Amino acid sequence: MLDKNALSQLKSLKQEIQKATPRHEGRIRATAGRFGFVNTEDGQQFFVSPDEMEKVLPGDQVAFRVEPAGEGKEQAVIEKLISSEQDSFFGSYIIRGKGHFIEPDHATLNRWIFVPPAKRMNAADGDLVRAHISKHPYPHGKAQADIDEVVGKPGDAHIETRFIKAKWGLEDTFSAAVQAEVDTLVEAGLDAFSAERTDLTHLPFVTIDSASTRDIDDALYAEALTQGWTLWIGIADPAALIAPGSELDKTAAARATSVYFPDEVIPMLPPALSEQLSSLQENQNRLSMVVELRVEEDGSIAQVHIHNALIRSQAKLSYNQVAAFIDGDQAEIPAELHGPLVHLEACARALSNWRKTHCLLMEERPDFKLVFDDAGKVKDIVRIERNQAHRLVEESMLACNRAVAAWLAEKGSGFFIEHSGVRNERTGEVAALLKEHLSLEHKPEFDTLEKYVGLMQQADTSDSELPLRTIVSRQLERSNLSLEAKPHLGLGFQYYTTFTSPLRKYNDLLIHRIVRSLLADEDTVLPDSDLLAAIQNQQSTARISASQAENWLKLQWLEQQDKEQILAGTIVHMNSATITVRLDDTGIEGTIDRRKAGKEWTFDTKTISHYSESGRYVLGQGIKVRIMDIQSRARSVRFALA
Repeated sequence: MLDKNALSQLKSLKQEIQKATPRHEGRIRATAGRFGFVNTEDGQQFFVSPDEMEKVLPGDQVAFRVEPAGEGKEQAVIEKLISSEQDSFFGSYIIRGKGHFIEPDHATLNRWIFVPPAKRMNAADGDLVRAHISKHPYPHGKAQADIDEVVGKPGDAHIETRFIKAKWGLEDTFSAAVQAEVDTLVEAGLDAFSAERTDLTHLPFVTIDSASTRDIDDALYAEALTQGWTLWIGIADPAALIAPGSELDKTAAARATSVYFPDEVIPMLPPALSEQLSSLQENQNRLSMVVELRVEEDGSIAQVHIHNALIRSQAKLSYNQVAAFIDGDQAEIPAELHGPLVHLEACARALSNWRKTHCLLMEERPDFKLVFDDAGKVKDIVRIERNQAHRLVEESMLACNRAVAAWLAEKGSGFFIEHSGVRNERTGEVAALLKEHLSLEHKPEFDTLEKYVGLMQQADTSDSELPLRTIVSRQLERSNLSLEAKPHLGLGFQYYTTFTSPLRKYNDLLIHRIVRSLLADEDTVLPDSDLLAAIQNQQSTARISASQAENWLKLQWLEQQDKEQILAGTIVHMNSATITVRLDDTGIEGTIDRRKAGKEWTFDTKTISHYSESGRYVLGQGIKVRIMDIQSRARSVRFALA
């Protein structure tokens, strides 16, 4: 038995050890596995073991100490929960024996959450639910949740889109106040807005879109000159009708974009505007911002004029009709439109050739249309190839957007979409890759538009066995809305903004307001950086939600197909653990696990490829795969090499 002196010394020793043990505060970051990390404000990161992760939730702010974990490693031990941001979440209800749980549909909340008997709302096994955390796991490691709503059952028609809308908080109806403002606009009509506009209704504009499109926001007309063309691009002008600060304006700002689900559209603006009063409907006078471009024979843009105008579309043409016309079948196009369409196609071809020489072309990908049965489930997936009409419209819109951006930059106003090129942390390896495979004397720099475009054009025409341009494209920054007129390196444009979709995108609507103010020599009101960031975040949410619903529906369809069939695909991404493959016929993406491929296989971060003495897998490579496992509700499919 220790005497008092020894006990005192032991207590003192423990206090000294405790004082010497590093302590921090930080935020929990979960991973796809059971372990996680905790990040401190000064940039440090510490490993959190699976047992410790059971005590916390993703995003928790915690106090922790750092202890040795063997082999020279350290780990965090949670000592106190400071705050928790995890609350409401969505997921699938699971019954296992007497246990009732929710499997969260959440990127990092990757554990089943127990639901106590009194909080189950009669949910059945498999139901899709909304819930909230009612008992935090700290310090005992047992989280609990209460169900707030049963969203629906897996077999319900269109439940996938309904669930994703609820999960992301996407409103699909308009308030009474918004509807009242729209009703007033519709009743008043356009006469009061038309009087002081330039009347361009005599020009034979046409719209070219999908046959089913109703929110038509662009119309085109081209006339041939002795040298080159005049290209007229008419854009729908809802900004003329929507008062800044109105309920309609606030709602459009909050939505930021229309959301295009495979089976439903959530419009940014009410259909009475987006599909009727502001839509460039055939044979209807419509308010339009018209961009008049003088295009030279080489495809360069010599002059830009912008008009507050009134236009009248002469025909609603589909992509297929115009593509057939370009290929020589003129039967479906009225004779009086043949000449303008010929000039339009020639002008678009010149614009494309100029871009090939001076800028960068985007990677072309087919579209995929989901065909639904009467029960709201996918019965077929149809691959839709881009045709000459798609390219004609795309070239016209790109020309319009970059011309408006240059016009704004010259006037020192507006906002822009800037793209800074390669991510900072990847510049070293990208430079080494290009130096080696383009046989350059020195490591290249690509910090200016001219340097970057020149290198990417060399990469496009290189005889390297690697797809250099594709490799670089997987290592780029995201584009950003910016109040500064900076280049868009990804497209190779000196300046770029978007002006052509004000029925569908709030930033385009704001650009219309700015342009109109400048035309009238009025003071311009620019959005602040917070509003631009909010628009960008909401548009990102819209893209993610639409993609999740589409992937879910596609994988449900794939579950019904022959699991033994061999499928053709293309490698679209890789990391050290996986190869991501996109199926050629359906656009479905899945992964191949390479963690057990064998020690002879190596992943090269510079070339983004897996290689061994026997072969190599590179981006863009076509391969054959078979299905290993499909988890449609988790929107995940695993492939195996075939």
